Amino acid sequence: MSADKIKRLIETILNEKKGMLVAQVHEIQESIMQQLEGIKEVPGFDAFHVPPDIVPPVMDPGKLISSIHKNVMAVSESENQLKLISNLLDAINLFSSRSALFLLRDDKLVGWRGKGFEKHDSNVTDKEIKTVFFSLSADTVFKHVLENRKGYAGPPAPRADDHLIFSRFGGAAPKEILVLPFFVKGKPQAVIYADSFEGEPGIGRREIEIFARTGEMSLDLLPLRQKIMARVKTQEFIGDSEPEPVAEPDTAADFIVPEKESKSPSLRTNDPERKARVILNDIILYNEKAVEDGINSGDLYAALRDTIDQAREEYLRKHDDMEIFETQLIKILAKGNREVLKGYPFVAI
Repeated sequence: MSADKIKRLIETILNEKKGMLVAQVHEIQESIMQQLEGIKEVPGFDAFHVPPDIVPPVMDPGKLISSIHKNVMAVSESENQLKLISNLLDAINLFSSRSALFLLRDDKLVGWRGKGFEKHDSNVTDKEIKTVFFSLSADTVFKHVLENRKGYAGPPAPRADDHLIFSRFGGAAPKEILVLPFFVKGKPQAVIYADSFEGEPGIGRREIEIFARTGEMSLDLLPLRQKIMARVKTQEFIGDSEPEPVAEPDTAADFIVPEKESKSPSLRTNDPERKARVILNDIILYNEKAVEDGINSGDLYAALRDTIDQAREEYLRKHDDMEIFETQLIKILAKGNREVLKGYPFVAI
């Protein structure tokens, strides 16, 4: 099958999914408008005026739908898992005070990314959420929603050990929380957390559930899309060298273990050189122009600082031999020219 046909096939699949999501958004819009019209029929409605300082402002229905549509498109069109999760949390945070994603890792939930923590009295910043984890042996709302595969919405601390969550977040206790299991290929692989504080708009549960479902559907489609596009583009940056077998891109969020690799865990966990190559080739695949410009201008690290730092963090989640990572960083990303990585904090070479 030609590259053009493959691209058209991908676009067809994605457009079908987008159409389904847009239809759901329109259904919600109609439901909201019907409920608003119904309120007008309540006796005495015209004479009743709610003081503006009692109820926080509500987004205009038209703007609400426009915002949902815009963010659904951003999530569904994300080119990799890292961008998808970032877009997902940006969308969720529009309808909450703080939001975070925690990944299921063995017997614990590990923080991946947060949004809104720096704007509130929290012990952790958005980036420091990565240092927060919760054991699944504790009786927390996180464990509860994973086991029951159903979300929770309501007052904070519904479970005995939830004090662990809020003590690690720090600051004032939120007035309400929303915790949703996040499914990948039908299995709960993460938890979405959102909250709201006194004096701020409440949590938009329905909107957040739409974004979560969008994220799940888009993530399920992402490996197929990346695998096909990687095969199409691989020769563009390998050049005349002998190509290595093409694997599914192992992006930073690392939700999905490809089926062919899951049969041999050691292939992923005991081969740090392969892990480094996959991560760095993924940077080239999705930032080809930026990499080329950075090498030509001699400031590759400055141009892709956040991306390279995230790649290093992802490598360190599996391995601690930085000599291997830094060797491949120079060889693959910098095309053998260490000078273009000036400013990078080398620790092993």
